[in-house]
Amino acid sequence: MTHLRCEIVSTSGYLYRAGCPMNEFHETFAAQNMVPTPAIEAAWKITVAASDVWAVISEPGNLTNVHPFCATNEVERWPGPGGRDHVHYYSGVHYQRDVFEWREGTGYDLIVGPPHAKTAVATWWIEPDSPTSCNFGINVTSYVRSDVPLEAREQYEETVIRSAIPPYLRGVVQGVAYYAETGDPVKRNQFGAHDIYSPEFPTP
Repeated sequence: MTHLRCEIVSTSGYLYRAGCPMNEFHETFAAQNMVPTPAIEAAWKITVAASDVWAVISEPGNLTNVHPFCATNEVERWPGPGGRDHVHYYSGVHYQRDVFEWREGTGYDLIVGPPHAKTAVATWWIEPDSPTSCNFGINVTSYVRSDVPLEAREQYEETVIRSAIPPYLRGVVQGVAYYAETGDPVKRNQFGAHDIYSPEFPTP
């Protein structure tokens, strides 16, 4: 596994990789007094075919195989448009993922966050590199409230977004790569712990 990249990719807060700036969801969040922060992306070159990576990320309940911070991955509907599942993290945090665009073989777009208070839009994407390799990445735009004091908002963005999302995405893209290449599910915190989603835990 090679070539990890994690960076801020858009100061507008929109995602363009799927060919759609997602204005519809920007407007939905705006109606709740929420504004986008710069998108953050992590990507990884995986030494298996794009179709094999797609098989991994389109499988129902796949997060228990690829996600080092996910304890359980309860599925309501998956795969396909209108899909929904739940991510229960080792820390006790619970997120819901709702699919709003499904691109067979290449990726999907999700609205993510606590079940009744979504906070982000995420794109999982695959780009073939050769018949036996591809690039895989996750691009996340988080939304924050615009009606809170600037100092509190800045502190939230630094703690929960700018400092927390890059290591989170690095762990997940590495987990997808590891499972796709080896067939072995990832272990908890295999690529490092996460303060919010899966803190360090005592070893036996």
